[in-house]
Amino acid sequence: MTKIPVLDTIRAAYRFTFQHLGAIIGLIWLPMILATVIGFLVLQRFFAALADAFASNNFALLGPALLGLISFMFVGLLLLAMMTVPVMQLAMGSRKSGALAHFAFGTLEWRLFRAGLGMAVFFFALLIMVSMGSSMALGVGTTNANRLSVAIFYLCLIFFLLRFGFLLPAVAVAETGPVLPRSWVLSGGNFWRILSIFLGVVVPVRLAMVAVELVLQGPGAVAPDLFGSTAMMAAQIHAASQNMPVMAGILFLVAPVLLGLILGASAEIFRLLTKSAV
Repeated sequence: MTKIPVLDTIRAAYRFTFQHLGAIIGLIWLPMILATVIGFLVLQRFFAALADAFASNNFALLGPALLGLISFMFVGLLLLAMMTVPVMQLAMGSRKSGALAHFAFGTLEWRLFRAGLGMAVFFFALLIMVSMGSSMALGVGTTNANRLSVAIFYLCLIFFLLRFGFLLPAVAVAETGPVLPRSWVLSGGNFWRILSIFLGVVVPVRLAMVAVELVLQGPGAVAPDLFGSTAMMAAQIHAASQNMPVMAGILFLVAPVLLGLILGASAEIFRLLTKSAV
């Protein structure tokens, strides 16, 4: 079993990203604009409905907004596939240059979208199973059961997301077989190393985002007050929704760097693991 070199992989990801940042921006800006605008509108509606639901203690109000959120998940996966494929091709060397604008949905994008959709269905089923198991162990609707469900789900989410998802773009672009099983096999025995690489490329970007949020919005942006009553929770959710334009703008600006780092690391790991298997 090949051990992934953590520091070398992180360095390779940063090198790829900043050497090709202009090309990455050109390849993703058009679908990224669509994802940002649609996501902002959908989430604004969802947060408004959530605030109203807490204020009136009537969570049936969430129905239409929740349906819109689920619909956006499909659209978001499509747009993410359209951004991921050309950048991964650049990282793998099959694409030699960027573009002023890129908007395409072909065989590779469809292949990546289907794999992403399969992961989403898997995580939804996992959430249901964890919730049912915690409720059976500690009692339906109890606070401890809810907390246990959330903790177990997030741990499982991190594990399966990295085992299935981190190499998924590289496998979808470079190979032709089943994507999810191949990603699982390739990442076997390297979970902690992949986790370290993921943190090495994501945490610095997230810290930069937090710093910008603090400058623009103050401490409340990253440490919101916690209230006990539903009315005060509604007020807090409403206040958070007012900060969404700033958050959407920051995410739009850092998306090329974040996507480049993650896909650069994924391509580097894929090359190392497939080369050692030959």
